[in-house]
Amino acid sequence: MANPTENFRTRFDMKTELGKGATGVVYLAYDNFLHKVVALKLTQLNLFEDDEDGVRNRRMWLNETRLAGKLSHPFIVHVIEYGNSDEFDYLVMEYVSGGTLKQYTTPDKLLPLDRLIDILYKVCNALDYANKTGVLHRDIKPSNVLLGGDNAVKISDFGSAFLLNSDVTQVDTVGTLPFMAPEHFRQSRPTIQSDIYAVGVMAYQLLTGTLPFTANSKDALIYQKLHGEAVPLESRRQGIPQALRFAVNRAMHPDKEHRYGSWKEFCDDLALALPQVVRPEDTRFDSSLFGIIRNLAFFDQFSDIEVWETVGISRWQQRRPGEVIVKEGDVSSSFYIIIYGDAVVTKSGVELSNLRKGDCFGELAYLDEVRHIRLATVTAKTPLNLIEINGDSLHKASDRLQACFAKAFLNIMVAKLTATNQKLLTLGGKQ
Repeated sequence: MANPTENFRTRFDMKTELGKGATGVVYLAYDNFLHKVVALKLTQLNLFEDDEDGVRNRRMWLNETRLAGKLSHPFIVHVIEYGNSDEFDYLVMEYVSGGTLKQYTTPDKLLPLDRLIDILYKVCNALDYANKTGVLHRDIKPSNVLLGGDNAVKISDFGSAFLLNSDVTQVDTVGTLPFMAPEHFRQSRPTIQSDIYAVGVMAYQLLTGTLPFTANSKDALIYQKLHGEAVPLESRRQGIPQALRFAVNRAMHPDKEHRYGSWKEFCDDLALALPQVVRPEDTRFDSSLFGIIRNLAFFDQFSDIEVWETVGISRWQQRRPGEVIVKEGDVSSSFYIIIYGDAVVTKSGVELSNLRKGDCFGELAYLDEVRHIRLATVTAKTPLNLIEINGDSLHKASDRLQACFAKAFLNIMVAKLTATNQKLLTLGGKQ
């Protein structure tokens, strides 16, 4: 029988150390089995001795392995697999290249407000997904949020997670003190408000380059959290929009009953803050486009994960009145969904119908996998905002997303056939 350690060393080419924590060390490695670069977390077995720290570390490690592959969200680090050798246990994870948010927590390296709001929105959305699957993170902080290309955001390290529906004994003394909610020190059971508080403190630090409470000792910091008031945001940084100050202050309110009751409420207030720092016609952030798409009837049956995937393959467009968007006889597999404005559909110069907000067009050319020929012309009647989805991009998307679009297209065709039959019946009745 092959030695597990030898198999491990054959499979992975270790590169450099990326970081370390209570349960192990993370390395950049090349996976010769998967043929790609990965982040490899190794935990030495001697970390799990029978003392208090060892028991705590073992439970945290078990948390991570239990969740391996179970949290599938575009803003959560994907854990590919869990394994072990004679020397250590390990997790194979996707590699995220841009470092952590910790690099942006000093006054001289703060992120632009628009980028920060976009990041916070994505973090909240990912934690909402985790909560709906029965998981509280319990250690949200800048060093546990990774950044990748194309504005990617990835939450990592679920070792401190609290599993809401688990019968397994869980660790109580976890988390990072500055980000712990006040009720933690009153021995309260973790809730969604615990993670919301941590995101609020993280947002405060990323906005100002400092923490809301500072003290010379652990006990003094806990006392401040329980009885003190945070230094107002506006005292530490000018120019923070009122809507953003409100969202952060509510998230980190010392009384959990006054914090947000849901991640959606938090996301909604962050979305209100974004237009105060960037004009929508200038820049389209993922979070802004997500909110717009999420509210269109076309996407009613899409989960948040599928909407985020749609955002990733969408291209925002603005068209002037009279501008042709698709032309009869042209070859293309892209289809479009109207965000704002009106358009007209014509064939051989004859007007067939009008299109409005939420309507989709071009799907027949996409579905015609052989020819991709446009059957009609679509022209903007008013200033028009729309998203274009390239057919090739959708064909490369997840099976789940393709199935959602197929079902949505089927519903559109059924509705069109029903409307046509009703019109024919009405005309027949007049004869």
